[in-house]
Amino acid sequence: MNDTALYVINPDVSCREEGADGALLFNPDTNDVLVINITGLLIWQALSTPRTEAQVVAELQQRCHDVPEDTVAQDTHEFVEHLLDRGFVGIAAGGVEA
Repeated sequence: MNDTALYVINPDVSCREEGADGALLFNPDTNDVLVINITGLLIWQALSTPRTEAQVVAELQQRCHDVPEDTVAQDTHEFVEHLLDRGFVGIAAGGVEA
């Protein structure tokens, strides 16, 4: 986990919430569609403002009381990296890239 990188959603990506099922993300830059579950949607929403992974994990921990922190941290890291690799999120100006 890179503790200094500030991740933020790509402003060009659209998000269509699907209720309890999560959401659909569409990246017009790549024509890529990603289906995310409700946890992915919580992470997506947390990244609407620049945040580090640790800040996202802390926010999720407040909502997911029964999940061990190391599990939340690992799942968040993998999901954010996946979003970054596919261009759905980026490193905010002033953030340090891993």
